[in-house]
Amino acid sequence: MHQQLVELGLERIHHAVTSTYRLNIACEKTGVTYPLLVTAVTYEQGHHVINFEEAEFESNNTVPLHVQKAALDKLIELEQHFRQWTQMTLEGAQNSSMAQNIDEMKKLGDEMKDLKTGSEIIDKNQVPDPIQ
Repeated sequence: MHQQLVELGLERIHHAVTSTYRLNIACEKTGVTYPLLVTAVTYEQGHHVINFEEAEFESNNTVPLHVQKAALDKLIELEQHFRQWTQMTLEGAQNSSMAQNIDEMKKLGDEMKDLKTGSEIIDKNQVPDPIQ
């Protein structure tokens, strides 16, 4: 997740259990940039939460409305990106296993128990399957 945020233009400026990321939002009229801070929490189990709704500008100065809107648009874009990424990750996790449940696992175990190992195949002067 950290690498994706960096690739999307955010810079991590603080890290502990909570990481704070900075995204500079530029005012097209004046060229002034307004740093927007976004926090992400990583829990011990590796679960990540990005607090888009708690994002705030770093400075206490007044931020023009059109810059606030640009920041909101970027936050919405980031949230949508991570929702899609999370969905793809979940789908991949559900589809990348040889066995989807315990019954399938038992069936695969039964099928594999009579298979010869690579060394047993070599001992019989046969060629084992290539390593995948």
